[in-house]
Amino acid sequence: MAGYAAFNSPEQIGLQDFIQIHQQQKDKNLAGDSFSAAQLSEFSIAIDATATAEQIQAYSDASFKKLLQPTNERLWFVMINGAPEGILIANDKKPVKMGGKNRSKDLLKLYHSARGLAANDEQVRYVEFEGQGLLLVLSGEAESVFLSQGLASLLQLPEGQVQPREVIAKMKARIAPTSAQQE
Repeated sequence: MAGYAAFNSPEQIGLQDFIQIHQQQKDKNLAGDSFSAAQLSEFSIAIDATATAEQIQAYSDASFKKLLQPTNERLWFVMINGAPEGILIANDKKPVKMGGKNRSKDLLKLYHSARGLAANDEQVRYVEFEGQGLLLVLSGEAESVFLSQGLASLLQLPEGQVQPREVIAKMKARIAPTSAQQE
């Protein structure tokens, strides 16, 4: 029965949806049935949510992890022949979101950099801010932040590893104009 449960897990259901959607779209970059060889990465990354805009604005610490709340969601990479073709986010009940090839390549590259600093996968966390991602490595009291291309561009910081306090400052700066407009 364990195999049956695993096949019907939220991430496996999401993978089947991913395959079906891409086969229907007849992706021109791949041969017609290449998506049938898709599989999930052997690891997944826990996803944390950020604090509210008001909490971020009022935050005065340099630790990024104190701005986060754990969720029951995880991120997997959809792989075809060892190459990332998309991402899949699922919680413990259902698939939640799918992402494209470019985002998956960017995040997998970041994951390999982040994983080099982590003793295990549970020390690597995925976080989104304004729809763009970052990876956070939590190792004891130490923390390292890795910005995706999209978030680096949004925050006007370099892609890859960045100091947590720089990211927090830039997040506050992005929030400030929207908070002022709401008043």
